[in-house]
Amino acid sequence: MGILTPEMGTYQGLIPKELLSLNEAALDQALLKQGVQYILADPIRYLLLSFSRIPVYFQFWPSADSGMVSNISRVASFGILWPFMLYGIIRWGMTGGFRRFSSPAWLLILFAVVYAGIHILTWALIRYRLPVDAVLLLFAGVAVVDLYQAILKRRQASFHPAKS
Repeated sequence: MGILTPEMGTYQGLIPKELLSLNEAALDQALLKQGVQYILADPIRYLLLSFSRIPVYFQFWPSADSGMVSNISRVASFGILWPFMLYGIIRWGMTGGFRRFSSPAWLLILFAVVYAGIHILTWALIRYRLPVDAVLLLFAGVAVVDLYQAILKRRQASFHPAKS
């Protein structure tokens, strides 16, 4: 489903008339050059526009414009699991992860930051967050295991109180 409304026209209509005769590769290069020129002409406007797209990238609430499956996955992936992802990252860091730069977990965090940054600076839509969510689910798993172990410890302590 496209993001342009009928009033906005079509994607084809957004292409400058002088570029319509170009093949796909030449069109790609011409549009890239034009885009870079816009950024260089007014970098502050570009950054403000990019920053204005951050809420769209991190939207986790249901939307009337989306189907039921999209809304459920959006709420579950970010609205419910994000606290676990964050907890898992913090837990990993507290166990010395932030000091071990050779840890593979650093690659996962770096991927999440760079991938999100690329899409926020270029084309920020919710669907581009899915690979980041998938990677950060590993940290959510760390959180769930950690919380489960804490619950087990608490239960065992209540069944076997310490002797004074």
